[in-house]
Amino acid sequence: MMKKSVAMLAVCMLAQSHLAIAAGAPAPQEINIVLLGTKGGPSLLNTARLPQATALTIGDKIWLIDAGYGASLQLVKNGIPLRNINTILLTHLHSDHILDYPSLLMNAWASGLKDHTIQVYGPPGTQAMTKASWKVFDRDITLRMEEEGKPDPRNLVKATDIGQGVIYKDELVTISALKVPHSPFPDGEAFAYRFDTQGKRIVFSGDTSWFPPFATFAQGADILVHEAVHVPSVAKLANSIGNGKTLAEAIASHHTTIEDVGKIAREAHVKKLVLSHLVPATVADDVWQQEAMKNYPGPVIVGHDNMTISVP
Repeated sequence: MMKKSVAMLAVCMLAQSHLAIAAGAPAPQEINIVLLGTKGGPSLLNTARLPQATALTIGDKIWLIDAGYGASLQLVKNGIPLRNINTILLTHLHSDHILDYPSLLMNAWASGLKDHTIQVYGPPGTQAMTKASWKVFDRDITLRMEEEGKPDPRNLVKATDIGQGVIYKDELVTISALKVPHSPFPDGEAFAYRFDTQGKRIVFSGDTSWFPPFATFAQGADILVHEAVHVPSVAKLANSIGNGKTLAEAIASHHTTIEDVGKIAREAHVKKLVLSHLVPATVADDVWQQEAMKNYPGPVIVGHDNMTISVP
């Protein structure tokens, strides 16, 4: 009798699934996070890690979170066509998060962007930066439009300065922004982003110092991608450069220590923690993991450039 009931339940669930599809409910889409650049700061000491950029793909939709130096090349390397980018989200306007932004727009246009508009969301200043980018390439744009018949790229990108709250919503995803403290930027000029899609939650911290409200924002996340600083290694690095002490103090106060990253992940009850924007970028993986796991009992992934993480 029990076997019969289980079989009937399975048949009913399958029938409901087919009815939902027939009624037009969206089919589940595969979700992947692609780490394009995982170091913090604009300096290029080597090519093992490039500055900040992360892609989130949901089916054939592509969201880019930050566009640090090398983002265009890393996207191509990972088989993500630049012309297919749907949305760019900028967490703040530090150069290690935006240096490739102007060239990314031009590269997307050069590689065939023409049938849709790239939506760009970012803090105050994003619209002005986008307009300035077009001015830099104005001569090139004019000549290519005249000689090659290309559409005007300025009509294919829409930049929006955002505030806190839901910034985008459709049948697939809801994207929310949270103001986070990242001195010396004023309040409201640095953001974390949360994606709620298909019953899953993916959160990107951006650059932030310790901020308890972030735990509420990230509550129950399936994956939290969070920046991290290893203070002892920063202190050692500081001794080797001229402005070391000033730089070390700034880094420690403007970012989240790896121990505090573990605390915030625990308080938010996240299912998996991914470390990115690593400062310094030379710290060994096992050190990052051990320090995070002092306060967080879940799985910790130390991000590396060109790593793909599937969201189950």
